[in-house]
Amino acid sequence: MDFGSMLDDSFAYAKEGVWKRWSRWLLLIVSMFIFPLILGYMVRIYRGEKPAPEPEKWLELFVDGLRLLLIQIIYLLPVILLVILAFVPLISTLVTSGVVSQDFSSMSDSQLERWLDGHPGLITDLVVAGGFMIIILVAAIILAIIITLFSFLGVVRFARTRSISEAFNFPAILTHIGRIGWANYILALLVIGVIGFIFSTIVNFFSLIPVIGIIIELIVMVILYVPFILFSARFSALVYDAGEDTSPQLPDQAGEPAINRQ
Repeated sequence: MDFGSMLDDSFAYAKEGVWKRWSRWLLLIVSMFIFPLILGYMVRIYRGEKPAPEPEKWLELFVDGLRLLLIQIIYLLPVILLVILAFVPLISTLVTSGVVSQDFSSMSDSQLERWLDGHPGLITDLVVAGGFMIIILVAAIILAIIITLFSFLGVVRFARTRSISEAFNFPAILTHIGRIGWANYILALLVIGVIGFIFSTIVNFFSLIPVIGIIIELIVMVILYVPFILFSARFSALVYDAGEDTSPQLPDQAGEPAINRQ
């Protein structure tokens, strides 16, 4: 994979998509606030449309965006459930022991000591609950990484096939990653992850400005988020294209070309 060419292509794609195309830029900014629309626009980019398509056929954009949102929720659901599970023992311990209902700031040292003496197992329970929380959160992070390996290509596969179920066709996704090469694929994820981190850092930097920082941050985010979406979606499409099966199709028994199956 030529990451330099892919990044240049993605940057040029985003620049051409919005620069001096102010009406398109404005429409896409508005679409961010009706987020299924901007998600639907990403689906069109995932499909490989070049140059960047016009934001039109709004109902189709909205429906595609809802389908993409559903896929994203399904992928995230196991991680969300694990994170919730991680905090259950700790919250339960705090509630049942009465910690949440106590105003410790108004207690004297002797009163605090007596209260702790009345709850001899509290510290042990909190340590156990805290340890459980850390273990489950680590497991959630590992699971999130594994899910990202599938979801990154899964959403593009959905866009290309127009089938929600294909976003979860894990054997086909693994085969696709194999054609890309695991080292190349992981490096691609790291590249887009680092770029996303740099983008977030630049945007968040403005929040450090006193008084009006948050307002400036919101304005900059709204303006720059659209080209970043074009850039990242185009990069995802190019990564997917790197694993496309280009082997010649074999004719089936009827003499017609057979569809390549991943």
